[in-house]
Amino acid sequence: MQLSLAAAELLLAEHAPPHEAWPHHCRQVAKVAGVIGQALLAAKHPLDVDLLITQALVHDIGRAKTHGPLHGWTGFVMMRARGYEAAGRGCLTHWLKGRSRAEVAAAAPWSSSVTKSAFDALEPVPWQLLDSVLSYADSSVQHTTIVPIAQRHFDLYTRYGESSWLRRAAELGELHGAEISAALGFSVETLLTPLFGNSADGHSLRT
Repeated sequence: MQLSLAAAELLLAEHAPPHEAWPHHCRQVAKVAGVIGQALLAAKHPLDVDLLITQALVHDIGRAKTHGPLHGWTGFVMMRARGYEAAGRGCLTHWLKGRSRAEVAAAAPWSSSVTKSAFDALEPVPWQLLDSVLSYADSSVQHTTIVPIAQRHFDLYTRYGESSWLRRAAELGELHGAEISAALGFSVETLLTPLFGNSADGHSLRT
C-alpha cells in the first residue's frame, strides 16, 4: 500500500514526542532527498521522488520506541504493521546503508535472527539508486542541520567513538555519493552546498 506524503507527515507527527529532535531530522533528510531526487529526474533518471520523500519522512520513526541500534528494524516493523512496507524500506536502508547480509552478520551487535529478518524484508528488491539517495541524505543531516557528509561522520565519531561500524558507514556514504554524482553528471555535494548550514530549528552549525 502506498503512503502519501500528507499521510507520512501525519504519521510522523503522531509519533513525534514533544521536544525531541528526530522528527525535525526526518524532515531535513526529506528536504535533501527531494532536492537530489528532482535533480536526478532532470538528468533523465526515472525515480519515484514521492516515495523517496515519504521514506525519508519516516526513516527514523522507530525512534518513537527506541533510540538504540535496532531503531531501523523497529521502524520497519511499525510501518509494515500498517501495511506500508514500501515506505518502511527507508527504515532499513538508512540503517543498513548497503552493507551485505554477511557483513552485518559478522559485525552487528544484535542477534542473528534480527539480521535474517531484516535482510529477508529488504532483499526481494535489489539495492537501487533510490536507496543510495536516502542513505546519502541521512548522512547529510547532523541532528537537524544539513552538512557535508564528512562533517556528519566526524560528529558521529566524536559522540560514539571510532568503530568499524561507523567507519564502514562513512565509506558507504562516500560510495553512495559517488554513485549519485555519476548519475547526475556533477558532484552531489555541489548540488547540496546551498543547503549547508540550514537548520530545522533555526540554529545553524558551523560547516
